[in-house]
Amino acid sequence: MRPRVLAAAVLLAACDSGAPAPPPAQAQAPAAYPCAASMAPDAAAARAEIRRSYAEWKRRYLTSEGAGRDLRVKMPGYKGGATTSESMGYGMLLAAYLGDRAAFDGLWRYARRHRNPRGMMSWEITPDGRVPDPNAATDGDQDIAFALVVADARWGGYRGDAHALIRSILRHAVEPGTDVLKPGDVWGGSRVTNASYFAPAYYHVFARYTREPRWNRVADVSYAVLSRVVARHSPATGLLPGWTTAAGDRAGGDFAFLYDYGSARIPWRLAMDAAWHCDRRAQHHLRLLNRFFQRVGVRDLRDGYQLDGRPTGKGPAGPSFIAPAAAGAVVSPDARYRRVMWNETLQLRDSGYYGDSLRLLALLFASGGMPAPRVP
Repeated sequence: MRPRVLAAAVLLAACDSGAPAPPPAQAQAPAAYPCAASMAPDAAAARAEIRRSYAEWKRRYLTSEGAGRDLRVKMPGYKGGATTSESMGYGMLLAAYLGDRAAFDGLWRYARRHRNPRGMMSWEITPDGRVPDPNAATDGDQDIAFALVVADARWGGYRGDAHALIRSILRHAVEPGTDVLKPGDVWGGSRVTNASYFAPAYYHVFARYTREPRWNRVADVSYAVLSRVVARHSPATGLLPGWTTAAGDRAGGDFAFLYDYGSARIPWRLAMDAAWHCDRRAQHHLRLLNRFFQRVGVRDLRDGYQLDGRPTGKGPAGPSFIAPAAAGAVVSPDARYRRVMWNETLQLRDSGYYGDSLRLLALLFASGGMPAPRVP
C-alpha cells in the first residue's frame, strides 16, 4: 500500500474506534489521496472534530421514531421531520466511512424496506412511515449505492444489495441511448437533468465493481454536459446550475438556472473524482470554481449566483454553500486558500440538517478520511 493511501486508512481507522491514530511512517504526515493532500493542518484535531460533529449529527437527525426497529435520518422543519432518500444517502455514507455498522445497518434496513417496484428508494417518507410519492430521486439512490460499496469493502456482506441497486439505477435513472443521468427513475433525461446529482467518481467505481463499462460512459456524458454549460454560460466563473438540459442550457418550466443551494454540492462531488481518480476534467472545473470563490472571498460569498457571477442571494453563504466549496479546494495549489476554506468550514455550526450533513461530509473528505473503496 502506498504511504498516502496508508495515511488515509490510518485516519479512517481512528475515526472508527474513537481512539487517536497510531502515527504513520512519517509522524503526523497528513493523509492524502492519489491527487490531493489532506487540508487538515492538525490530523488529531480534525479527527476529534469529526467525531464530535458526528455524535452531534446523530443526536439531532438519526432516529428510530416512525422507523420500527430500523433507523432513519429525519429532516427537522421539513414536513414535520420527514425522511428523504437524500438524507438516507448522506447518513449511510457517514456511517460507512466512520465505521458505525449498527447505524449503517439500521439505515439500510429502512431504505430497503421503502424500495419501489423499480428497486430504488421512494424519495420521501413521512414521519409515520407513509409514502406520498413512490418514485425515486437519483442522487439519494446513488449515495446509498455507493455507501453499500464502501460497506462491502469494509465489512463484507453487502455485495448482492449493492449490485442490485446499481443495476436498478442504471436501468431506470440513466437515459437509454444517450447515457444522460436522469433526476429520477420515471422522468427526466436530455431535456432536464440535474448537474448536482452527477457523481462521476462513483461511476468509475461502479464500473469496476460491477464490471459494467457503461458507467464510464455515464461519467463521460456528465462531464460533457458540464463543459457545455460552462462554455455557453459561465466561462469566466465556472459556476454550474443544478437543473439544465443535456445541451447545457436552461431547462423549461420553473427549473432555476442558478448556482444555488442544490448546485452548491457540485464542488464536493467533483472533488472526489479529482482527488481519487485524478480526472483532469474534474480538476479543470474545480480550478475555475476555486478561482471564483477565491476572488470573491469566503466571507463575502452570497447564497446564490447567476452563472456569470452576479449575486442573487439575499444573505451571506451558509454551510451548505461553503462546506462543499471547501471540499473542492482540496485540489487547489494555493495553501493559503486551502487553509482559509478549511478553517471556515471548521467554524460552521448549527445550520440544520442540510448544512450540517454537507459540512460533516466535507470535513471528512477534506481531511483525507474518505478514500475511494478498494474494489475487486
